[in-house]
Amino acid sequence: MPSVVTLKSRMRRMIQWMNSDLAYRFIAIGRTTPWSDGENNPPYPDERQTEIEELIGLQRLDSYQYAKVIENPTTLQKRTGVYYKGLYYSVTDDQTIAINEGYTSIMCRVTLDRDTIDAIPVNVTFRQVGLYVGVNATPDEIQYGITAEQWNNKTEADKGTLEVIDNRNPLSRNDSQQESIYILLDF
Repeated sequence: MPSVVTLKSRMRRMIQWMNSDLAYRFIAIGRTTPWSDGENNPPYPDERQTEIEELIGLQRLDSYQYAKVIENPTTLQKRTGVYYKGLYYSVTDDQTIAINEGYTSIMCRVTLDRDTIDAIPVNVTFRQVGLYVGVNATPDEIQYGITAEQWNNKTEADKGTLEVIDNRNPLSRNDSQQESIYILLDF
């Protein structure tokens, strides 16, 4: 019989991540070159990868919340939940609710807006998203984001750790729109 990680263990690791001092957490976007197997067939990310390919820039997370899949969501739950990769998620900042209701994931979000983002240019297409934790950043980088040039000038220690990589179909930034990018950490 296969072994299984218990619900309580998964919840403990989720809470540990939420409460840990990981300096700053940033979502990075990159990869401007088309995928070789076709644009609608991005390759599975390489777990040994330590940097985002063709980095465009990084933006500090707007939020990270406890998350749980909503099974058979109602119309209201579909409107109020977060839709991510074909599923709806209930999210909360309340650790007590997360524990009592068996949450085992964290939903991370960054919003890219032409009026507030200096580090990530508009009119660019990207295909890769990553979550960096433990980034040492200046006050300006925290507020405005980190450009590729600023990132390349950081020491390896200041870059923290690339914790999650997500290869996607092409996404285009426009100066007439706002994008919310989500990454899910499942414990």
